[in-house]
Amino acid sequence: MNSENNILSILDVIEIERQRIAKDLHDVSLQNLSHLIHKIELSSIYIDKDPIKAKLELATVEKELRSIINEIRTIIYNMYPVSLEDLGLKSTIEKVLGLINKEYKFSVEMDIDDVSCENKRIQMSILRLIQECCYNAIKHSKGDKLFISLKEKKNKYYLKIKDNGKGFEEKEVDQFGCHFGMTIMEETVCLLKGKMNIDSSEKGTLIEIEIPYNTFSGQGDTRSEKNLF
Repeated sequence: MNSENNILSILDVIEIERQRIAKDLHDVSLQNLSHLIHKIELSSIYIDKDPIKAKLELATVEKELRSIINEIRTIIYNMYPVSLEDLGLKSTIEKVLGLINKEYKFSVEMDIDDVSCENKRIQMSILRLIQECCYNAIKHSKGDKLFISLKEKKNKYYLKIKDNGKGFEEKEVDQFGCHFGMTIMEETVCLLKGKMNIDSSEKGTLIEIEIPYNTFSGQGDTRSEKNLF
């Protein structure tokens, strides 16, 4: 029965991740590209009557196309950062957080240990959890600061992500669209046999995650626990 539950949990995570990628591509790329089609059509109208205006419109189109390409590259990189294999987990996390700091104007403070994790699945899962927490904070917290910590103690990995935003109540999760990301995190931590605690108030949100060393599958209790660490 546990094996069947594990498979269902994995399928849930895969499906949620696919939906998230589809939503990102739709929001970031398709809408913007559709907007550019109208600009190109407008430029074709101007081309004979007002060549200068047509050139200005096309210059805008070029600039926006370059921005869309960069956004798609970011989505692809977030799906599977090549640097994880080349540089290791610590450097990859620092690179991802650096991109967040640059792109979203969030002040990012980090305390990342060079943990001795050789399991690529766990490495990727830790990276995904950090990304999900950060992007949730960016989209919903209305804050401007993030603190991320990754430590290794007694054969466990301890992950903390804190923002200085407005916080939320559990009943508000669906209302503000956070449920999508929270579900991914809960399922991922569950598969890792880990524990997750969320403490949110008007001073911000703190997410604490504990992951046992060198394990990837199985059912864990992800219900909130006070004083987890």
